[in-house]
Formats: sequence, structure tokens, C-alpha cells
Amino acid sequence: MPPALFPALALLAGAVVAASADASFRSALPLLPVVWGAGALCWWRRFHTSTTAFTVIGFGLCGLLLAAHARERAVHSPLRNLLEERVGGFLIESLGPEADHDPIPIRARLLEDAAVRDGYVSLRADVMAAGGVPTAGRVIFTVSGEAAPGLADEWRAGRVIQSFATFRRPARYLNAGVSDFERQLALDGTTLFGSIKSGLLVHLVSRGTVFEEWAADVRAHVRRVVERWAAPHSVVGAAIVTAVLIGDRTGLPDDVNDRLQRAGTYHVIAISGGNIAILAGIVLGMLALTGAHGRLRALTAITALVAYAGIATAGPSVWRATTMAVIYLTARSIDHRTPPWQATALAAAVMTALAPLDVVNPGFALTFGATCALVEGARWIRRHRGDGRGVSLVRAWTLGSIGASIAVEVVLIPVSAGSFSRVTLAGPILNLAAVPLMAVAQVSGLVVAFADHWPSLAAPAGWLGATAASAIVSSAQLVDLLPAFSWRVPPPSVLLLLTYYGALLVTLFVERRSLRLAAGTVLAVALVLVVSVLGRPQPQSVRGVRLTMFDVGQGEALLLESGSSRLQIDAGGAPFGGGSFDIGARVVAPALWARRVSRLDALLMTHGDPDHIGGAHVLLEDFSPSHVWEGIVVPRHEPSRELREVATRSGMRSVFRRAGESFQWGEARIRVLHPQEPDWERPRVRNDDSVVLEVTCGDVALLLTGDISGEVERELAPLLSPARVRILKVAHHGSRTSSSVALLESWKPQIALISAGRGNTFGHPAPEVIERLESIGARIYRTDRDGEVTLETDPDCRTVSVRTFNDYRR
Repeated sequence: MPPALFPALALLAGAVVAASADASFRSALPLLPVVWGAGALCWWRRFHTSTTAFTVIGFGLCGLLLAAHARERAVHSPLRNLLEERVGGFLIESLGPEADHDPIPIRARLLEDAAVRDGYVSLRADVMAAGGVPTAGRVIFTVSGEAAPGLADEWRAGRVIQSFATFRRPARYLNAGVSDFERQLALDGTTLFGSIKSGLLVHLVSRGTVFEEWAADVRAHVRRVVERWAAPHSVVGAAIVTAVLIGDRTGLPDDVNDRLQRAGTYHVIAISGGNIAILAGIVLGMLALTGAHGRLRALTAITALVAYAGIATAGPSVWRATTMAVIYLTARSIDHRTPPWQATALAAAVMTALAPLDVVNPGFALTFGATCALVEGARWIRRHRGDGRGVSLVRAWTLGSIGASIAVEVVLIPVSAGSFSRVTLAGPILNLAAVPLMAVAQVSGLVVAFADHWPSLAAPAGWLGATAASAIVSSAQLVDLLPAFSWRVPPPSVLLLLTYYGALLVTLFVERRSLRLAAGTVLAVALVLVVSVLGRPQPQSVRGVRLTMFDVGQGEALLLESGSSRLQIDAGGAPFGGGSFDIGARVVAPALWARRVSRLDALLMTHGDPDHIGGAHVLLEDFSPSHVWEGIVVPRHEPSRELREVATRSGMRSVFRRAGESFQWGEARIRVLHPQEPDWERPRVRNDDSVVLEVTCGDVALLLTGDISGEVERELAPLLSPARVRILKVAHHGSRTSSSVALLESWKPQIALISAGRGNTFGHPAPEVIERLESIGARIYRTDRDGEVTLETDPDCRTVSVRTFNDYRR
């Protein structure tokens, strides 16, 4: 058993507890010297078991205290505290949006080279001063204006800039079951987002160190030569070569990233252990040809790997792999044959001590989980394969590769399900091709980087690298052809994870056959629960009616439940579409899973605006609604047409709702109030074509209005049911063109629900709308202030109770 294993695990466990828990652990500090003192006394008296126990407890306390201190500084950074004092609303505990403010003079040190995006330049920097006051906090700045792309080459990692910037908090979506993205970003090192109006306002104060400037020149050289020799053959292939060489993935389209993630081969384009191993092998092989002795080869390889880690921009994943390689090579240089488990444990301990918050990053679990799987998988294969005589090299490589890939999948399936809500069976198959292709792309890229002045060598290397990288993307099309190889699942519970990994450890390391057989059975059952619908909690029947308005920012998504029937109304999205953030996968689906919903009876798209249908693809894929409801069809609207095609291919029935329809939905009655049958073809999506529903149950009526204007509201007002309890879903996020006086004074809703994004640029909800609602005595609930809002009737539909996410959190 490697001596570093238990202390490393204890250090890691303590860091995980402190990084995950929102609590102070300062009271644990006095325990540390007591534990270490007791351990020293036991060691002196030669009480070996007690010494081991106190040592493990001491390392656990160290991890706990290190991570607790790092978490406190990350969540309550000096920059956030400064802005809270000067502007207001910037503390992470603040429930509302931050206050607007004028640009503030800032001085910042760039942490990465500028990344040119579509229409702007992104800068990741550590702010050193704001408003003339020294401070600290990592910020991602967006630099706008036509001049920014032309100046981006001057904004390199290590350089210090000054400018004028405004700050904003990262978006967060306050729903049960949905991650707090603002807190996650803070733990990952990003305090706030910032905006700089023009690149002309960014002034270079000083350059970086000699190494930082050299590293930036190397990265610029790599981008330039890959663009010259690989991009003409494949732009996407060139972007992958760049990613594999220096960790810069800014050139990869979002659809390519998504395809590789679904296929389980995304890891090959993220610099990790495989890339570091290839580089180390090249360095050691070239040194061996020179006749250098083993110690010199090891020390030179260490120097090369550390320098490479300083050049690459992939961050922690590079340093994790480099740390493991450095520990192994250091042991070799002093003639100490370090077992792989020992090097892995030491690397995990070092990374935990240096970056304790990294332990809750999925990349940490993926890196060390994959390494452990490969180490133990290789040991198991050697033990069961015999001496290997009579086995061909190709067969041995194939069996070994398949076995290693399966071992990695077995270890990482729960991690993938918990972190990304996705399970893929394509990985073990595709990795047989993707890993060698990645090696070809990396080696070809290195040849291009060093042979730029020799076209006869650089040209074929560029073609080979681009072709190999393109083949990685092409192989991922398997999941498009066979979607059953990749599917999304709700995150498994902590209890299920503990059961899974406990059973896995017993299966691997316990010698008693009966225990191993029992643990293997438990492992198989736990695996089925992780990857299948059997592991999902089943929803309970709703007596009466329950309506949940999810917090999806400046969009809209509601869930209507009655009896055993579940209707999803809209799916959220960005107001203007686009962007890489999938609101359906990241927000709406987890919120539904938290509601124990695994299948929908129907999905209603009130109209085709992107802030209402942006997340619909995921809902169609993951929740398989039996029916898809629409209003007026806009033939030229591509997003709606694509959704209709997906629904048709999946066997879902399309229903076009029209005014005058009435039907039972669970214990409630639904009336369709709008739209009428169209008498002319719509060339574009219109708010006034939204589907409007009235839901009634006993003494309760809910009016769900989509984005209709005041003109449509006035037409519908005489048709509304005069229920004793009246609830209005305010139209168009509280725009001043809706919530007309005619509707409010004639129907007089007692409860008003508004879906709007925090600090949105539209000014929703409009102050005059709030005044009109308050004037009739309506109680107002807003997702930008309250988060997720749930209304639920009693079983007889006589009364309504309201609870919000923030009420629960308070």
C-alpha cells in the first residue's frame, strides 16, 4: 500500500468538505496542534495504529482549513467587498441585482492572452486596483468596439493594463436543483464580469516577466503556424491542433464541443495526462539518442514539462498531469522506483495543498479518476491475462485499450452523470480511434511548430495534423447516427454515489470471494440506477393545481401540474438567441428533475421567440412529451420548424391550439382563449400570436398570457372566469405594453407573477406596470427578486399558498 495514499485521501476529503459546505471551520483550527501533538506522542511511544490514525486526522484537518480559507476569500473577494461598499448589491448573498454604476478606473494583470470572439475581445485578468484603491479579484472583461480585435495581440498574459470598466455579477438561476453558477464561478476563480466600452480605452502599463513574454511569443507562434499550415485543410482541425498544443480552445465552434462531449471524446482535445505523456516520451526519446544518462534525461524532461505547463493556457488540468509526471521523473532521477499509485497520491496531495478549491472542479475528479482507473485496470489486466505469450501485438494492444477504456468509463460514469448529467456508451469504442488520432495531431502540430521554415516538412505535417483532428470530430458523429449511445440523466444522489464507489472498492480490493460477489451485485444495481430512469425519483400525484414559474433569467418557463398530468409551458432561452449557454440543459431540466419530473405529458410553445423556446430541444430529448402544443405556425421560422421536425421524428403528436377549445387537465379545466384561427400567413413571430390559457379548478383561476399586448388583453377581459381567487401570469415579462388597465380593473387578480432577468437591459418589469398592479392590491412575485415561484392550491382548490426560492433559502 503506497504510504502517501491515506494522508492524500484525508487531505482531499477535508478539502472537499470545506469547499462544498457553506460554513466556517475556524473553530477547527485549535484542534490541529492537538492532533499533531498526539500523533507525535504516539509515534514516540511506537503506537503505530494510533500514529497512523492521528496522522490521517491531521491531514484531514489541514485540507479542511486550507479549503475553508480559500473558499472564504473566493466568495468574499476584496474586489466584491469594495464594490459592495461603493456601489451596492455585489455581495454573493445579495438576493437582488447589483446596482448600476459609472465606469471605474481599474488596473489589472492579464492572466491569459486576449481571446477574439464574435464581435468582442475577452480578457481574463486579476484586478489589482479599482477606483484608486488596491484590491484583488479575478474578472473576465468584455472589450467592445471595432478597434479591440486589432489591439488584441498586445494584450498578453502577464502584462498589466489600465482602463475604465463597469462590473456585473455572473448570471444565476435560483431554482431548486439548479447549481448556483455565480458561486461555482467564484470557487473556480472568476469573481465578476466586467465591460470596457472600447479597446482604445485599454492602455498597456507594463510587460510581463521574461518567461511570460517568451511564453506569449511561443503561443502566438503556434497559432500563426497552425493557421498557415493546417487551417487551409480544415479550420476545425486546425482549432483542435491548437487546443492540443497550447490549450487554446477559443477557435472551436460550440456544436463541435457539444458533439465531442456527447461522444465521450472531449478529453482528447483538453491537455491532460495523455498529452503530457507524449511530450515526455518525445523528450526522453530524443535525449536517449544523444546518449545522455538516465538522471540527466529525467531532470531535462522535468524542466521541459514545467516550461510547457507555463506556456499552455489550459490551467489546472495541465498542472495536474505535469505534477504527476514531475513526481515520477524526480523519483527516477534519484533511482527510486515510485509505484504509479504513490505518484498519483502525491500529485493529488500537492494539487490539493496548492489549489484546495480545485477538488470540487469536475476536472479534478476526471483527471485523477481516469488515472486511478488506468493504473488499477492495467494491474487487473496483467493479473488475468497471464504472461501474454502467443498473443499478437495488435491483439494485445486492442484488448488492453478496450480494457483501459472500459475501466475509465466504470470509474467516471457517476462523475459524468453528476457533473454533466450525461452518460455515454460511445466513449470506449470511439476512444480506440480518438486517442491515437490525438497523438498524431499533437506530434504533427509539434513538427509544424518547429519546422515552419521548412515547407517540405511543415506542409505534410500540417495536412496530417488537420486530417487527424478532423477525423476525431467525424468519429463523434456516431452519437448522431445512434443517439441511444449517449443520453442525459439526472445527477445521482450522494447516497447512490457512496454506494457505487464503496461497492467498487470492495470488488477490487477485498480478497474474500463472497464479499466481492455481493459488492459486485450492489455495484451492478447502483450502475443501473445511475444510468437509467429506474434511479429517478417518481413524482407524486398533485391534488388540486400546482404552478411553478422557474427562474430562467430574461425568458419564461412554467410547469403546470394537476393530478398526474404535467404540462411544461415554454422552455426559457436568451432574448436574442445564440450563445453557448444551454438554458434547457443547465437550468430547466435540472429544475424539472428536482420536481421529480422525468416525463412530460405535453410541451406548449406559446410562440417562437428565442426566450420562450431556447431550451425546448433538451426538453423534447430528455422528457419525451407525448404532445407538443403550438399556436400559429410561422413557416419561415427555422427554430420552430426544427423543433417540429424533432418532435415528429420522435413520434410526438403536434397539436395546434385555438381559441374556444376546452378540456380537462388532471383535476383542472383548461380553456384556450387565444389565438384565433389565422386568416393570413405570418412572415415572422409575433407576441400577439401567443397561446393564452385559462386554468380553473374550484375557486381558483390562473391566466397564462404568453407575451400578448394590452390590445389582446382588452379583447380577452370579458371572457375571463370570475373565480374567487385570481392569479395572473403577467404578459411579456412586465413590459409597459402589457398588463393593461382594462384587464387589471375588470379582472382584479390578487396574485401577479412576473418572469424577468436580474438587471435586464429592457427595464422589465416596467415601473408603471408595478404601480398598476399595486394599485389593485395584487401581491407581486418576481423571478428576478424571488427566484423560483410555486403556487399550490389545497386539494379542494379553495385556497392558494405561495412559496419562493428565496423564502426557502432565508
